Amino acid sequence: MKRRIALLTALAALTASPYSFGETAFPQKGVTFIVPLAAGGGTDILARKLALNLGAIWGQPVVVENVSGASSIIGTQRVARAASDGYTLLVTTNGAIVSNRYLFKSLPYDPDKDFIPVAQLADIDMVLLAHQSLGANNLKELVALAKRDPGKVTYASYGNGSQPHLLMELFNKREGIQITHVPYKGLGPALTSVMAGETMMTLTGRGSGDAAIRSGKTKVLNYNSDKRDPLHLEVPTSEESGYPYFRVATWHGVFAPRSTPKDVVAKIHRDINKVLNQPEFREDMAKRGYAIPTRTPEEFAAAIQEEVKATGEMVKAAGLAPE
Repeated sequence: MKRRIALLTALAALTASPYSFGETAFPQKGVTFIVPLAAGGGTDILARKLALNLGAIWGQPVVVENVSGASSIIGTQRVARAASDGYTLLVTTNGAIVSNRYLFKSLPYDPDKDFIPVAQLADIDMVLLAHQSLGANNLKELVALAKRDPGKVTYASYGNGSQPHLLMELFNKREGIQITHVPYKGLGPALTSVMAGETMMTLTGRGSGDAAIRSGKTKVLNYNSDKRDPLHLEVPTSEESGYPYFRVATWHGVFAPRSTPKDVVAKIHRDINKVLNQPEFREDMAKRGYAIPTRTPEEFAAAIQEEVKATGEMVKAAGLAPE
């Protein structure tokens, strides 16, 4: 009789559990997202929206902590050294995982060995945004203009090693032209310089550049994507323009310390996908110019390695030496 009661009690507890049979019981306490970038930026906003929705699914608090500084190195290192239990996760962009390996002689973490890609949250295709006065309306016309006046046309970047810097220097090398680099301390100042006509162009995410586009002071020369932007169907893609290599995208992703159990990684990935597929979440991301990918952790990892190779080529073209 006592055994029967004990069995019934155990079955009742299993039925009441929020986890289905065989599913990893994660999380059992609060989870921390480390964002190695300043509060208020695109990565921070996305991390906080994800945290709010995951918290509702998990019934546990998900806290976002901004640990910025040193080109994302400080926050990224903290996650690399965290316990491999899934309770401390990194929410970051390309720089920490891809670019930093080329920009610094040594890193306090190994971007390949210290992390497991858990989920890709968003892809942000870039646009080549130019001042209205620029005498070119597409990449072919830009190449012709740069050949006529070497060094006269300028582009703004958000610092040495940033995506505009790397891609434009590859463009210079491939096409045998000289478009002059003007580095700024961040995307905001770079966009402001283009709107004011201080520099002639920059690369930005469509969402980030929306205000500049709507201002009437700028124009879009090119869209770095597989498909045309539905909001700017008149703008060709890089491949349509004849420059398929002229492409770079920013992504946001979630990473766990390397030895995190596979079942925990799989559970986090599944639950993040639940959030990404919520209609309200997808609608908000679309307004920001973010595309939501459907990659598995393995596919995300493979895409990162492809990007590592492409970035290496751009760094070489830019003549950058690690500091």
